[in-house]
Amino acid sequence: MMSNLQLKPRELKIISVIAATHSIGDAAALLGMAQANVSKYLSDFETRVGLKVFERTTRQLSLTQFGEALLPYVNASLDKNSQLINFIADYKHEKRGKVTIYAPTGIVTYLARYVIHKIEDPGDIHISLKTYNLDSNEFSEGVSFPDDCDILITYAQPKDENLVASILTKYSVTAFASKEYLQIHPISGPDDLINHSCILIDSMLVDDANIWRFRAHGSEDVCDYKVTGNYICDNTQTALELARNNLGIVFAPKESLRKELTHGMLVPCFPHQEEWWLDLTAIFRKREYQPWRVQYVLDAVLNCLRQQIAQAAPGRPEMGD
Repeated sequence: MMSNLQLKPRELKIISVIAATHSIGDAAALLGMAQANVSKYLSDFETRVGLKVFERTTRQLSLTQFGEALLPYVNASLDKNSQLINFIADYKHEKRGKVTIYAPTGIVTYLARYVIHKIEDPGDIHISLKTYNLDSNEFSEGVSFPDDCDILITYAQPKDENLVASILTKYSVTAFASKEYLQIHPISGPDDLINHSCILIDSMLVDDANIWRFRAHGSEDVCDYKVTGNYICDNTQTALELARNNLGIVFAPKESLRKELTHGMLVPCFPHQEEWWLDLTAIFRKREYQPWRVQYVLDAVLNCLRQQIAQAAPGRPEMGD
């Protein structure tokens, strides 16, 4: 059926060059093809269409009436195909357009303070920073990748297995509170957490509670503790503010409390308990699906983060949720 007719770009190119040269031999030379192959492509096309494109004489080829009408469509199709190929090539290599980075509250602040300004020669790339705090159950079920997202930095693995998940570092997480809170509400170990006001994270809620994980110092034994409290936050930075104001115990990465620990605003509840570990993960599309502008920003951001994470000297900038 004519509705199922498929036109091959090479056939269209051959027709266009033959029409320009009026010779199969000259067309073959320009196309770098054997003359027999050019003839076969033309013959196959005419057979499928059921119409002759050229009148053949001993001296030259000339377009038939159908060929005259067909040629503008052939050249327009070839021009569009060329434009499409150029568009794709330019799109993948232009240093322009928008790159959107999602991350939790503290990471977004960290990127703005320590990373984005170090991207060399960004050209006309526009960088959009957006906050993405994990929703309930995303720790266990995997994180969703927003439709407009190019790079997602978070503490969970992606739901979509076709995405790349690159672990940047591991963060130790444990319980902290203000000295004032602990003076009024002493605590000796994780078993006592059930009697305390714990500041909960919404994304970790299970039956109106959070599960906090600890293992004894020098041991591989891990225990989970179900904790409850009067305050629920959608990010750790907000939870830390509540803890600073003596409203309870917070479960947070040590790296996000460097300033508080140095100045004694918050202290570990269990100095001899080992922490739970979280993976800080960068999620993005596979390289072959990335526009060049996204890959350029991705490489710059990841290289900068890895260099800063590798600096173990005291006083390096802290990164938090």
